[in-house]
Amino acid sequence: MFDGMIESARSCLKEEIRMDIIANNLANSNVIGFKSGRISFQQMLENAEKADRPVNSSDKGDSNRMLINLKTDMSQGDIRRSGNELDLAIFGKGFFKISTPEGFRYTRKGNFTLDSQGGLITHDGNMVMGKGGPINFVGDEITIDEQGFLSVDGTQVDQFDIVDFEDYENLINAGGSVFMHTSPSPAEKPPPPETSIKQGYIELSNVNIAEEMVSMIHSLRAFESYQKAIQALDGLNNRAINEVGRLR
Repeated sequence: MFDGMIESARSCLKEEIRMDIIANNLANSNVIGFKSGRISFQQMLENAEKADRPVNSSDKGDSNRMLINLKTDMSQGDIRRSGNELDLAIFGKGFFKISTPEGFRYTRKGNFTLDSQGGLITHDGNMVMGKGGPINFVGDEITIDEQGFLSVDGTQVDQFDIVDFEDYENLINAGGSVFMHTSPSPAEKPPPPETSIKQGYIELSNVNIAEEMVSMIHSLRAFESYQKAIQALDGLNNRAINEVGRLR
């Protein structure tokens, strides 16, 4: 009985975390380059499958810590035309590499601007990296081709440093549609050949509002069900103490 109450309470906590993630997704649905969060149980299920036994969340050991695995959905968001020559969208895999006071970071948020010295920066003031270092230029006519080559007044000056990774497991959300790699020396690699840069476009968030609202309703109903289970088990526990004990 006590085990049932513990598992129900744990499930309530799981749904509370899920609701927080859904609320964060909805709050950032209009943020350029935002990637939605998800709760995954895949690793726990894979561990149980390898052991050739049913999933038992009451098992001792590391399995309890893997009940909830938070992941970021890195799928492509919709591309929208903005007309701004410093707005860039990555079509396909890859990230813009930016320099921050904490080190290099990675983003899909490509609505850039210029500082007073002609440096290309994010709206947070971080420098955008090119193959030759931070991108810096002065000129009137700015063109950027699909391979990320930057030309100013007809002269090629740099190429955007677009990077990708073998997998995204070690990329964590650092806020503001920016990601950091958990390794101090991440193994960056060039993006796939099909990746292209679109000048004058921005990538919208990949949040599906209708899907998030449905998930919110399911999470709320699940929370209420677990709450009722706790109340029912608590009632049975009271009866066992007060009635069964008195009969003895």
